Amino acid sequence: MKKRNVFKIGLSIVFTMFVATAIYAQVQDADYVLYDANETAPTAIDSVTTGTTTGFYVEPDTYYHPNYNAGGGWAVTANFEWNWTFNGASGGTINDASVNDPYVTITWDAGTGSFEVNVYEEASVAMGGCQGAVTVLNVEVIATPSVTYTANVPGTTIGTDITVCDGDAQLAGVVQAALTGIATMQLDWDLEIATLNGASVKDEYFDIDYNSLGAAPAYAIQNQGSDGSQTVDIAGATFNLTKPTGGFLVEGSKSTVFTYDIRGTNDRISRKSDYLSNTTAALDSWSWYDAVVETIVIQVNPAPDTGPIYHIPNNWNP
Repeated sequence: MKKRNVFKIGLSIVFTMFVATAIYAQVQDADYVLYDANETAPTAIDSVTTGTTTGFYVEPDTYYHPNYNAGGGWAVTANFEWNWTFNGASGGTINDASVNDPYVTITWDAGTGSFEVNVYEEASVAMGGCQGAVTVLNVEVIATPSVTYTANVPGTTIGTDITVCDGDAQLAGVVQAALTGIATMQLDWDLEIATLNGASVKDEYFDIDYNSLGAAPAYAIQNQGSDGSQTVDIAGATFNLTKPTGGFLVEGSKSTVFTYDIRGTNDRISRKSDYLSNTTAALDSWSWYDAVVETIVIQVNPAPDTGPIYHIPNNWNP
């Protein structure tokens, strides 16, 4: 073969590999992004919620797998293997449905901690069985998020059940949830507003603007995540639950009861950790944590209506 033709073939191969590298620097699911460009000593940390199952891809060698792209149907060359392990302490179970596929899931154990996941690509026996260098993934397993009511601070925060008279100074406060976890929380909670009849039984329900909802039990607010008027992303450590319009008022001259329920929470990392079970990010399909219902009841009683005085009339004559 002439030297010129060899040069052309070599240049063609180099160009093809360059284009392949540019095009194929990706994995099959576009929601997955590059973890860290430093494959052997990454500084990035991947965070997951304890007890969840999360997925990981490793990018196949573009020289050996020219069809691992959208046009090639994400096909890998036969009999290559990807070997995944924990380096040091194990943080969970590596679920590898096929060593011939560059994808695994890891089911994380209960508990928290820092773990190192390793993976290396191994060529087929036909290609000499060469083993690639190890690529490293650092994972921090974090606790599930939690929520509770904050401490009671009369006039500022209502953190316990209270029974007070209409206009009491404590009613100037708000009902507040304290959140623990990664920022960007969601909250599952509701508020019921109802009046009591003379037998202290709820007889009429109201919305947040004190419009009557009738005698059947009904919520003024019922929110799970971002349904209704609930704030989608709570960025701080506390969140003020919505107060009725105008505050905690007596309705219809009857004792009026405001019942707040907190039913659970999630956070950014727990939602990310739900990816495999909720790839469409459906609002009603997230995992909710600390879901034991916590309740605060605020009962506001009307002041007694002092009646007229009766006496023996001055013109009494038996």
